[in-house]
Amino acid sequence: MSIRRAKIIATIGPSSNTIPMLEKMIKAGMNAARVNMSHGTYEAHEQSIKNIREASRNVGKEVAILLDLQGPKIRVDKLPEPLELKDDEVWVIGPSHVKDQYPEYSKNFIPTIYKNLVKDAHVGARILFDDGLLEAEAIEKDREVLKIKVKVGGILKSNKGINLPYVKVSAPSFTEKDREDLMFGLKQGVDYVALSFVRTAEDILEVKALLHSMKVQIPIVSKIEKPEALDNMESIVQVSDMIMIARGDMGVEVGNHLVPAIQKRMIKICNELGKPIITATQMLESMITNSRPTRAEASDVANAIWDGTDVVMLSGETASGKYPIEAIQIMGQIIEEAEKKPTERPLLRNMNITSVTATVQVSASIAAEKLHARWIISITEGGNSCLKMTRFRPKTHVLGVTNSLHVIRKMSLYWGISPYYFNIHENSDLTKLEELMIDKLKKENLLQIGDKVVVTVGDGKFFRQGTTNSVRVETIKDVPRALKNTDQDSIQEVSFDQGKLLLDTSICASCQACINVCPFEIWTASIEEHHETRINGLNVHKCTLDMACVEACPTGAIEIIPFNP
Repeated sequence: MSIRRAKIIATIGPSSNTIPMLEKMIKAGMNAARVNMSHGTYEAHEQSIKNIREASRNVGKEVAILLDLQGPKIRVDKLPEPLELKDDEVWVIGPSHVKDQYPEYSKNFIPTIYKNLVKDAHVGARILFDDGLLEAEAIEKDREVLKIKVKVGGILKSNKGINLPYVKVSAPSFTEKDREDLMFGLKQGVDYVALSFVRTAEDILEVKALLHSMKVQIPIVSKIEKPEALDNMESIVQVSDMIMIARGDMGVEVGNHLVPAIQKRMIKICNELGKPIITATQMLESMITNSRPTRAEASDVANAIWDGTDVVMLSGETASGKYPIEAIQIMGQIIEEAEKKPTERPLLRNMNITSVTATVQVSASIAAEKLHARWIISITEGGNSCLKMTRFRPKTHVLGVTNSLHVIRKMSLYWGISPYYFNIHENSDLTKLEELMIDKLKKENLLQIGDKVVVTVGDGKFFRQGTTNSVRVETIKDVPRALKNTDQDSIQEVSFDQGKLLLDTSICASCQACINVCPFEIWTASIEEHHETRINGLNVHKCTLDMACVEACPTGAIEIIPFNP
């Protein structure tokens, strides 16, 4: 099981949409697959999603699927051939359907799919094409078209993006195409939905209201890439389930020189408010064509981890690059190395911890760290308790146990959470189920005799949403051999009026923990070199059956059997 805490999203495309390739990507460390609705057909996306699920089953590891909606992306419409824009030339841009109305501009007409571009833009506005590679300035409006003067020329191709920095675009963040794509995604059973070009909290609430009316619960990832969103950052984070720093369009909109500081600010806000955040775009961009990243790219990934990001994302590197598997592997290596450096964790006194679940989870985090526990085992139905746990950045690895495959996939993007599927029923006996679960973990070598685990669970029931209200420490023990009906030579046995004490000397660690907790000197150490623990028969009658020695024993060598009254 991976020791990496931060998670990796990989975008699916022509380089990565086959089952064999997806299997290798999952094995390499992919935690979630991104399906980009800005490109491709429904048929192609449906096949990709089916392939992701099949590859996941084949590997035996569930991964989340993130459906990334296009949003109100303004693009150049189809061109008969690429256009060459030269510095200081004057061109005209307008909706495709009005081109025939302006024959005088036929040779210098740039068609766009966006009908309101002329209405939204103002004279003096910057017009950027192809992620800012080409730049022009609006100089005049002529009815339904906009005259522009080229500042930075180049070759302009069909479907390239158009950005209007600091222009309030009237198009809604959630377009009709997005609605259709969302319905498609829900039908396919995706696990997350990303909303592009979010500007206000109302943009997210609109989509959540739609999902609520359909009785659908699916996390919404808000992509921050517009200047307006930066002005409304905290309110957007409050109503979102997750945030994505979409650094590509953000850099075009506000300038690349501002992106690093914005990234740090956004991560800080999300960490403080307990919302997961994804850092995305061009993280290992050179690996589209090269087998190794640049030093600057490696530093970029590491610094995002040190800033406190929960997730990092690969885009073209895995969608269309030559080295999708290597990109995931190298990103994982960079993360693991970065996580070895201690980072400042959120201060509890600065957090608004008001819910019972959050209080239990922070208590579990502290207890596990102080006791050097092997795992925190968080038993959850909807994943909420594990999500709250990530906010406190526990040093102990967390096992998120659930009986829902959908929740397993959702938790795949939670920082520091290792999702674990356990097929049991809600109304089963809690004590018996915990025993079965711990036995299963031991068989899978996730637990060993002597390990301590911190368990969080709710209301005496497994898998009842929103009820996490208890934290408990367990020491993994073996059953004394006397109870296994095996060789009796290693067993010390002393009876008294209330019961019987058993000590299996073959597994006793001679740690003297039992001696330290017993006030009646029932346990004693021999005077030989190894100071082996023994039962002091003279004091056994003083035993109160409080089981303190049994709990203290790290190996399970002690057993007390009370006699029935």
